[in-house]
Amino acid sequence: MAAKSLLLVFRRPPYGRSLSRAGYDVALAAAAFEQPVSLLFLDDGVWQLLPEQRADAIGARSISRTLESLPLYDIDNLYVDSESLAQRALVPDALVEAATPLDAAAVRELMARHDQVLVF
Repeated sequence: MAAKSLLLVFRRPPYGRSLSRAGYDVALAAAAFEQPVSLLFLDDGVWQLLPEQRADAIGARSISRTLESLPLYDIDNLYVDSESLAQRALVPDALVEAATPLDAAAVRELMARHDQVLVF
């Protein structure tokens, strides 16, 4: 049986709730079982891709370290919603990871081509 492709959509800011951390746990677990995993950051989820996060200032573990470990699990498909970036005055070059910017039509196409979509 072929592995089902999984798209994890991160819509929330990186800290304050455990949703983002849970999403990364799902991504790493799925990848460990050789399931193809892609990540999409939109809405406030784009804040997760900013460098120099000071999570220790609020007593949290940094999301940046998890992002850096994704290639070790063969998670190389990172995407970011261009409109979400523009609404927050962010540019793709300012992000910690090389996420591919997508317009609204490309985001819909990305979601449609995955077998499973989970939103965090």
